[in-house]
Amino acid sequence: MGGPSWAMLTLNSQLNLDGPFSLLRAARLKHRAFSPFRNAIPSVMLALACMVATPASAEVRSVTANPAEDCSTQMNIGWHADLGETSCSVVYTQKSDAAWAQAMRVAGKSKRSEVFDGIDSKTSDSKDWKEEAKFLDYGVTLTGLKPDTDYMYKVAVDDTVSTDPARHFKTAGASEFSFLWLSDVHVYTPLPRRTDRLNTVFDAAIKIEPSVDFVYSTGDVVAWGGSYSFWKKLFEQPFSSKYMFADVIGNHDWMKRRDGGNNEFFAVAHNNPTNGYAGQEGVSYWFIYGDVLFMAFNTEAMRDGPEAEAEAKAWAAGVIEKQKGKYKRIFIAQHYNWFDGRNGKSAWYDHWKDFCDEHHVTLAMSGHNHVYQRTHSLWDDQVVSDGLGTVYMVAPSSDGERGVEAGPLTMNAEKLAFTYSSHVYSTDGQVRTVGCVLVDVGPKSIKTRLVYMDEQNQAQIADEHTITTLPTDASRSALPSKRPATKTEKPAPEVTSGTMMQ
Repeated sequence: MGGPSWAMLTLNSQLNLDGPFSLLRAARLKHRAFSPFRNAIPSVMLALACMVATPASAEVRSVTANPAEDCSTQMNIGWHADLGETSCSVVYTQKSDAAWAQAMRVAGKSKRSEVFDGIDSKTSDSKDWKEEAKFLDYGVTLTGLKPDTDYMYKVAVDDTVSTDPARHFKTAGASEFSFLWLSDVHVYTPLPRRTDRLNTVFDAAIKIEPSVDFVYSTGDVVAWGGSYSFWKKLFEQPFSSKYMFADVIGNHDWMKRRDGGNNEFFAVAHNNPTNGYAGQEGVSYWFIYGDVLFMAFNTEAMRDGPEAEAEAKAWAAGVIEKQKGKYKRIFIAQHYNWFDGRNGKSAWYDHWKDFCDEHHVTLAMSGHNHVYQRTHSLWDDQVVSDGLGTVYMVAPSSDGERGVEAGPLTMNAEKLAFTYSSHVYSTDGQVRTVGCVLVDVGPKSIKTRLVYMDEQNQAQIADEHTITTLPTDASRSALPSKRPATKTEKPAPEVTSGTMMQ
């Protein structure tokens, strides 16, 4: 970072400072790898940090809280540090502990990463350049957390704890929880208005639902996954410091500017649970928040063919069986859309409907299409009563660019309950949809609300809908018998309302 900094506090028992700074002498944080210490940190130390200018010898970046397997008592924290910073850790405490008197520390594990280095990219002023990104990829799993509790945390380098504003997450455990669902931000540093628009609709949604517990994304958060500077920009956005962030890999998150892509871009950018199947560790993953089992899938991998898709489903079925008794409902998420909001044509719905029927998935989430969509409750290609089937939803784009327009439903009109896009076009012919979805999960119901910015940049709420839900293992005697498989959908007519942007 260079130059003096007011943002670092040295915690070192060897300090021999005169006057009030002698209060720092006994504050060395003693820690064991992946085990919290119980020593209190004097509260005056954090106050003194505002008065002390210390040289900033290290840079810590891309700090984020990601889910651990059991979010009621665990949380993953990830960050990146300079190659020489081999002793980083997380200091954390409950948010109510304003003086950090009960703060604890967990040492991080790291590995060297060069996966982004040398990749063709763009600077913020749109000049061609190659990414310069060699760093230590750090992660910790915090354990023994108190359920339904707000926490704050900071990253320490050696004995130096950042006094930048604390970052936050909330553990699961309440009977009700809410999350903000965004998609298709395509962070691209030459076009900063993309993140500006995201923050505008995000802030509007939080005003509507201040009790949001975490943020969920169905992918394409960056324009090119191989451009580390784009990931860094993403994690500089305010939401990253305030909430746990669960993300799904999209095609843009996987790709480079040129010549294919790599799952490792996504895996290194996050500290997700490494409970996916072989080759998908940290990319396809699951976690439990409240009474919901969340499962995230990599559609780039499943595009390889039926065998790859079957492998993903076999893994998911195994998780569902092994974790039985720890959850009541199942939410699945992937990037590619279930339907095409321009006309209603089936897309990945056909790939997953049998799986969702078999395992009684409550909610199926996706993105990619840039058109908001919500179906009725579906089972066996039929509309059924709430709780008996799966609701399939597609989040709108959040960047105000690259969108397509929702059109008349010439297919699957009986399945799709609501679609939305902006109808305002940019000068280059793209629809300017800026939206997100609020999801409120209660013990026996789910409420979803579309939040979008209108032509006057005012926040609007649409498609507020509550469905009754059943536990996955509940009796569904009211379901009709399965029908023989038939293909009833007609080919899509030529669509002129927009151009799908991949």
